[in-house]
This record gives sequence, C-alpha cells and structure tokens, in this order.
Amino acid sequence: MPGISARGLSHEERRQLAVNLTRVLALYRSILDAYIIEFFTDNLWDTLPNSWQEALDGLNPPQLATLLLGMPGEGEVVRYRSVWPLTLLALKSTAHALAFTRMPGFHTPSEFLENPSQSSRLTAPFRKHVRPKKQHEIRRLGELVKKLSDLTGCTQVVDVGSGQGHLSRFMSLGLGLMVKSIEGDQRLVERAKRLDQELLQALEKEERRNPQICAAGATACGARPPATAESGCPPGPPGPGEPCGGLLQPGPTAGPTGGDIDSTGPAALPSGARLPR
Repeated sequence: MPGISARGLSHEERRQLAVNLTRVLALYRSILDAYIIEFFTDNLWDTLPNSWQEALDGLNPPQLATLLLGMPGEGEVVRYRSVWPLTLLALKSTAHALAFTRMPGFHTPSEFLENPSQSSRLTAPFRKHVRPKKQHEIRRLGELVKKLSDLTGCTQVVDVGSGQGHLSRFMSLGLGLMVKSIEGDQRLVERAKRLDQELLQALEKEERRNPQICAAGATACGARPPATAESGCPPGPPGPGEPCGGLLQPGPTAGPTGGDIDSTGPAALPSGARLPR
C-alpha cells in the first residue's frame, strides 16, 4: 500500500511525524506494540471495545486484510457487512496516513552494494548470526551511541532489552564502550552468552592464525573469556581511544554512491573494549 517517505520531509515535518507516531502508539499501545503471539497469550481480543469486536468478529484473515489494509484481491470490491465504529475507522485512516512506504525506490545502503547479505562496514565476527537488516541497525545505532558518548563524556552504556546481545557486542568489542546488557528472557540471555564465547573463541583462533595482525602498530590485541578479564585487549602501551590490532577492523568506508554517507566506519577494537555484562 502507498505510504510516506521520510527522505523528502523537512526537519520540522520529521519532528511532527515523530510526535504523531508517538501519540498513536501511546493511545493504542496494547494492540500496536504487540507480537502476534501475544494476541493469544495475553487475550488482546478482550481488550478491544465491544463495538470493535462486533464489527470484526467472524471475519477471516483475507477479509481483515481487505477491510483494514485496503488491499482487495483482483476484481474484489471492499464491502463492509456492518457499519464500523468511528474509532476503528479513525485508527485505520491514521495508520494509513502515518505508514511508511513499502514500495521500492530507495537507494541500497552503500555497505550492501558489494554483497546484499553482508555489511562491508561490519567485520565478519559481528555479521555472524545477524541478518542484513540487523547488521545495518546495530552499526548505525552503535556508531550513534559512540558519538554521543564521546560528546557527553559518558563512560557506560546500558542496553535495555538487549536480546541476543548483537548491539551490545558491537558497542563493547567493536567500539570500545563499556556496556551493561539487561534482558528479561532467560533464553535470550543464554543465547547471548553462547555468542559471546563464540566470538571470543573466533578472535583467539584468528590471533593464533595471524599473530602479525595483533602485533602491528606496537599494540597487542587478545580476546579473553569474561571470567578472567573484562577487557578485550590486555594492558599495554595504547592509551584511551587508540586502536588495538586489526581483527575487528572494518573495511574501508564506502562512498556516497549508495546514499549512506552519514557516518564513517567504526574503529578497530579499542584498548578499552570489553564484553557486555
């Protein structure tokens, strides 16, 4: 379905769009900010107004798609079997007005021009087990947090709802930030711990295979288990913010041809890098 694109909006229009989105989310958070499974586990149907239930009850998924999304099948005409309440019609119209476009027409981020499944601005350790969309997200968000930390003098970052730890891992080992991860789902916590150990083992293996990489530049880079050391690099000559080795060094920063020119690639593993805790 058609939608809006933030690319053509002014700063003020983007700000107003964010305000409008926040208002709608706050008003209908229980149904808009929920996973499909929560419709059943949390019985979200009973939270809907009675008038909504009467209008929607008995509709099958194709009918719901036609009426709510305005996407009738070929030769199909949208017909309402009853008069819908104004509040439901208002939410439908609002969702259409605030929806972002799903149509092609955007530029592929420069980091995916060479390989659509691997970001050229993330090194292999941070791409493993991470989908391309997530790779793009953790790089952009991680670099933004790094910039804000440098500007404000922030020394610690808390990743609330850290999931499997992909972002925390990149901010700590990739950007040298001190990160504390908080996750309420024990299954994700265990998964994150396994990925932490897998990354450390991969770095140790790579260091043994290419010791000259870590020896370059009169700095040494090693990966140690968090139980024995928090830091990703042993104490040595490098000072704060100096690069440490090249195992996590990304490729050269891509040019503007892909329309992704807002930030540069992250530095190599800094001397202050450590695993999230």
